[in-house]
Amino acid sequence: MSTADNTSGLILASSPKAKEILGISNVARKWDLPSEYENPAVRNLIVAPPRMRYYISENLKIQNVVRNYAANDDIMWYSIDEGVVDLTASLNYFVPDQSMSRAKKLDIVSQKIQKDILKATGIYSTVGMSNSNPLLAKLALDNEAKKNYNMRALWNYEDVTTKVWSIPELDDFWGIGSRMKRNLENMFIKSIKELANASPARLHKKFGIMGLQLYHHANGIDRSRLQKPYVPKGKNIGNSQVLPRDYAGSEMPLLIREMAEQVAIRLRRRDAKATTVHLFIGYSRDEESKGFSRQTKISATNDTKELADNLMFLFNKFYDGRSFVRNIGVTYSNLIYDGGNQLDLFEDPTDQEKRIKIDKAMDLIRDKYGFVSIVRASSTLENGRSIKRAGLVGGHAGGAGGLDGL
Repeated sequence: MSTADNTSGLILASSPKAKEILGISNVARKWDLPSEYENPAVRNLIVAPPRMRYYISENLKIQNVVRNYAANDDIMWYSIDEGVVDLTASLNYFVPDQSMSRAKKLDIVSQKIQKDILKATGIYSTVGMSNSNPLLAKLALDNEAKKNYNMRALWNYEDVTTKVWSIPELDDFWGIGSRMKRNLENMFIKSIKELANASPARLHKKFGIMGLQLYHHANGIDRSRLQKPYVPKGKNIGNSQVLPRDYAGSEMPLLIREMAEQVAIRLRRRDAKATTVHLFIGYSRDEESKGFSRQTKISATNDTKELADNLMFLFNKFYDGRSFVRNIGVTYSNLIYDGGNQLDLFEDPTDQEKRIKIDKAMDLIRDKYGFVSIVRASSTLENGRSIKRAGLVGGHAGGAGGLDGL
C-alpha cells in the first residue's frame, strides 16, 4: 500500500487471501479496509510499501529473458508486471518438430520462459496463450491461467462461446470497469454474451468507437499487431498526486507552481513547448462537489513561470473558494517542437530571456545532481511537496515524481 502513513493510502495489490478473507480489492483506499471490530483478521494484515525501483530492476531481468525468445518488434510491455509476446517468427526455431501442433509448441515455449524467469528472478509467472490474437491471450491470463496448476492457459476463437461468454461479471472482462459496467447494465446488457450479441450500431451510438471495440472484443476479435503499434495523434506530458491530507485553497498556489515546474522540466528535456495547459483539482471526499478539470489554450512555451501563471488562472477561475483539495493533476498538451523562443511583446524581453536562462541552468544542475540539488525556497515550507516527492518513482515509493532518470 502506497503512503500507508495517511488515510489516502492506495492499495496497489492485495494477496488472494486478503481478498478472500477481508474483501480487499486492488486500487482501493486505506479507508476501504474493514476495522478490527468488523473483522479481527485485520490485526494480522501485513502492510508493505511499494518499492518501484526494485520492481523496475526485476522487470528488466524478465524483459531480458523474453528477448531470448522473440525480437524486440514482437514484444510489447503492457505494464510493470505484464507483457505481450508474438512467438510466430521464432516458435519453429525452439520447437522444430513439424508434426507437433502450434498449441503444443506454444505451451512448450511458454513453459521454458516460465522456468527461465523463475531462475533469473525467483518469480513464478503466469502465461495466457492464443493462436488467434493478443486479446484472447490476455483474457486467458486473467480468467484461467492464474487458477491452473501450471499457471498457463490457451484460448482461441473456438473458445469464445464457451469461455469468453462465460466470464462471470462484465468488469472481469478486459477494458470494462465499474463505470462502463453500469452504463452497459443501463442498456440491459448484463453479460459478455449479451454484449457480443448486442447491436453494434446501438453501442456505437452510445460509446462511439469504444462501443464497437467492446462489441468486437466480446466476440473475440482483435486485429491489433505488435509490429504496428498505435501512434497517438497528439502527445502530452503530465503529473498528478494524491495529497497526504486535505489542503485549503490558500495552500494550493505553492503546490500548483511546484507541479508546473516539475512537468515543465520534462517538457524542456524533450525540446518541446506546450500550447494547452490542463489543471485537475479533486476535492476531499467529504466535500459535496468532486472538483473540476479545465484547460486553456496558450502561446507555445516551456517557460516555467508562464505555465504556472496559466495554471493559476484556471485555479482562480474555477475553484469554489471554500472546498478542501485532495487530488491535483497538471498536463501540458498539443506539443510543438520548433526549437525557437517566441518573446511576448507586452513584457520586457530582458526579463523573459533571464527566466529562460535560469530554467536552463536549473535543469542542467538537476540533470547532473538530482532534482533536490536545487529547489525554490517556497518548497521548503511545511505544505510543500516537491522535496517529499523526490524519492518517488511513478508516484510511488522508490525519484521526483518521475523526474530523476527521465
